Amino acid sequence: MQRELNIASHSEEQTMELARKLAPHLRDPEVVVLTGALGSGKTVFVRGLATALGIKEHLVRSASFMMVNEYPGPKPLFHFDLYRLGDPSELYELGWDEYLGREGLFVVEWGEKAGDHLPARYYQIRFTIIAEHQRDISVLLIQP
Repeated sequence: MQRELNIASHSEEQTMELARKLAPHLRDPEVVVLTGALGSGKTVFVRGLATALGIKEHLVRSASFMMVNEYPGPKPLFHFDLYRLGDPSELYELGWDEYLGREGLFVVEWGEKAGDHLPARYYQIRFTIIAEHQRDISVLLIQP
């Protein structure tokens, strides 16, 4: 049985704190898929994960133009942004399979665009804008 955890966030700091609290519970390797509208807090969440991994917050930028940013550390962070992905088959050009064969944390914004290329087990985190400074964040572990 899968349980969904729903959390209300009223600020970027609360969103980052949720990510920092989740980080110690993530395996190595682990895939985290982030879904939600533009401006809903996905990149802010990635910054929180990064700080929990010892990566400086200011280094984390949206990966929209690069599609993937790598942040080295004791547990590397691979930040994918699939917003501009036209078709899931384009993941092969990114080296998707090679990335997922490595150790680290793989965070995928707009992960729903990956289609059936996601692993069997991953965390799905959905961001819903409720008001200007309020987000509903749901966390669900997808597994066989």
